[in-house]
Amino acid sequence: MPTTTWNKRWARDLSRFSGNVGHYGDHWGDPSLDGLPLLWRKLRYGERPPGNLARVVKRYLRPYVTADASVLEIGPGGGRWTQFLVPAREVVLVDLNAEFFPYLEDRFRDQAAKLRFYQTSGYELAGIEAESVDFVFSFGTFVHIAPEGIDAYLGEIGRVLRPGGTASIQYADRTKKFFRNAEHEGYHGFSDMTGDKMEALLRGHGFQLVEHDRAVLKHSNVAVFRKP
Repeated sequence: MPTTTWNKRWARDLSRFSGNVGHYGDHWGDPSLDGLPLLWRKLRYGERPPGNLARVVKRYLRPYVTADASVLEIGPGGGRWTQFLVPAREVVLVDLNAEFFPYLEDRFRDQAAKLRFYQTSGYELAGIEAESVDFVFSFGTFVHIAPEGIDAYLGEIGRVLRPGGTASIQYADRTKKFFRNAEHEGYHGFSDMTGDKMEALLRGHGFQLVEHDRAVLKHSNVAVFRKP
């Protein structure tokens, strides 16, 4: 089961990143690509994204990012999803690995004034004010967090969201056909989560489930939920 110690490995990945092909994280699928550009990249580099990442942007991220919104991203890494959050008024970037912060400052230097960074110790947002955030987003992070860690994070998300605020979270789903392949059984430390577990956790924290997409991604789901 992934732990906070295990998740610190991504900082080592960044230190080895050469930058020859796009930005750090693009090799897991660039969500800015769709249609012919996506097909061209697949043919040239042999990349196989886990699903329709452009659809995740269009349906589960972009509608909630407005010019007057305060948004928070958990696990921004190299910013492959942050690029769609920077149109907001304020972008709070939370990561276990502070090594990513200088990389993000450099990548988004034109929006540096609206960026705010917080290094979490794991499953906590203690440095973020209560009811100060309109939208919380995370992709590529909760898939590596055990159910008890997700439960703790959901409590913190409920605390920092304003009433009526929304969160869009991607998480692993071990019931999917993808994991029946022995090659994928322990895929990059994916945690033992399912759609039913996620819905139970959300109910336990009093969230309203807005949408639960179990089809858009091969190895994971996206849950969109609101604080009443």
